[in-house]
Amino acid sequence: MRIALVIYGRPDQISGGFIYDRALVAALAARGHRVDVVSLPWHEYARAVVSSAIGGGGRAVDRDGSVPYDVVIEDELIHPSVFTARAASGLAARGQVRVALVHNLRCGQPGERLRSIKTAVERRYFHGVAGAIAVCSRTRDDVHTLLGRPLPCLVARPGRDHVRPDVGEGEAAARAVEPGPLRVLHVAAVQPHKGLDRLLAAIARARAGTAAPEFTVDVVGASASGSYARRIRRQIAALDLGARVRFHGLLRGDSLHALFRRSQIFALPSDREAYSLACLEALGHGLPVLATSEGGLAEMITGGEQGWLIDPADEDSWVARLRELATNRERLREMSRAALARYRTHASWSEVAASVEGFLTALPDSLSSTSAWTRGLG
Repeated sequence: MRIALVIYGRPDQISGGFIYDRALVAALAARGHRVDVVSLPWHEYARAVVSSAIGGGGRAVDRDGSVPYDVVIEDELIHPSVFTARAASGLAARGQVRVALVHNLRCGQPGERLRSIKTAVERRYFHGVAGAIAVCSRTRDDVHTLLGRPLPCLVARPGRDHVRPDVGEGEAAARAVEPGPLRVLHVAAVQPHKGLDRLLAAIARARAGTAAPEFTVDVVGASASGSYARRIRRQIAALDLGARVRFHGLLRGDSLHALFRRSQIFALPSDREAYSLACLEALGHGLPVLATSEGGLAEMITGGEQGWLIDPADEDSWVARLRELATNRERLREMSRAALARYRTHASWSEVAASVEGFLTALPDSLSSTSAWTRGLG
């Protein structure tokens, strides 16, 4: 097949969504498909909506300017730029199949402003696509709820082998019982919705009192600026965490792998996560995961086995779980082994690509019967 993947901005951006997109492109190409990445300018939301309303957009034709693609996959993040029929017609030629690749719905994010308007825009976008690829079952269900009807949809959870942790059970078990402060890793953009402030507050409480455990926190991700950065700096000073929190900025490759490898748990108290690649990578490094219960992570983590999923606003539960893993290293060792075992049962990107290939191949013949298109890939 000739496939276009349409995204905002550069394809080399560091985020779970863009890592997923790149890995899927590589896996489809390895199966013999021609996949080109088509970039649209990344505008502020209102500007993108206005541009779509007046018919902005660029046609996704082959690079030689002749034969159109068989399928145009659109990272659903671009929906404000192509939600109208006029804008969409400038993206996909007549007869091409448009498929949305959905990580999270914009209108479903906690704290989203102008939610009613964004819901209407996003719903209209989905009325214009032939089907969707969702990164987890929760996202698929959110799409169906938004539309009020089924849409041909494939659940294609991320593959595991875009990273190769090479961490054995013995290494993970030995690391878990190493004495000293519990080494906590947080990998996410330093932004309010990722919840670093919540993690710091919980750790400050967990280390309070006589004979309380100690912690260190390594933070990997794009540094905050503006009011949130100032808020984090004030919080660290007020909680006396300055010597215990280290900011590493953006890391890739061996540097990031080394930090995963020497940490003992992974913590992500974000507002919501669909199917976090950072959490999956943590499992591959044998790290128990403490993460948000909002979103689709229950499809990855079984509470009490590979970690816990906790209401991001339930600080008492965050404190209790942090203390438990800091003081009960045998429990930490059991969970570290369980994390590795879960990672090893996860699908490979080759399996994900095979599922996507089957979905895209059958989609043109299936549009008259959407009820059958509810699939999952474990």
